[in-house]
Amino acid sequence: MARSSLSLLFTGHMVDARDRESARFPPSLVEPAQKEIARRVVRHVGEKKTDVKGFASLARGGDILFHEVCRSQGIDTVIVLPFSAEAFLKTSVEGAEGGNWPERFRRIWNETPSDAKYNLGLPQSDEAYAKCNERLLACERVWCRAAHRALGRQRRRGSRRHLGFRRTRAAHIRPGARNHRSEESVR
Repeated sequence: MARSSLSLLFTGHMVDARDRESARFPPSLVEPAQKEIARRVVRHVGEKKTDVKGFASLARGGDILFHEVCRSQGIDTVIVLPFSAEAFLKTSVEGAEGGNWPERFRRIWNETPSDAKYNLGLPQSDEAYAKCNERLLACERVWCRAAHRALGRQRRRGSRRHLGFRRTRAAHIRPGARNHRSEESVR
């Protein structure tokens, strides 16, 4: 019996900025975190490499690690950003010790097909990040439904996997919310 499609939704922490007072995700934990993300991806995906898609934002730390792990396993990923790539680079990628996070961000962003990266065009705010997580959930749900329709099957339990280290706020996407496919590249 063939396995149904599988989606992997990731949310996680950013590597601590240089000026963070209390450690949450220090640079020393990047390698163990990458190994744990890889372990979980392999555990959920197994040998299956088709009909699998990963969904995450692209902040320094867990998000970038997730995209790198998935792509090293031949898994396509989708990126959702709350606002422009350049603004996101400044607020959520730069500022940590080591890791070459800006270069890794640019490489992943620029290698991603335009139909797999979204810029929601929101104003910069804490609420924009929450809305970004909501949109990640919505994108993942739409992909699951389409994949199951293509297979002529009803959606099955267990076809979605959340690999992050925290839960996202599940909420409905408001009608009329902005959703811009991004054609921009980051230099």
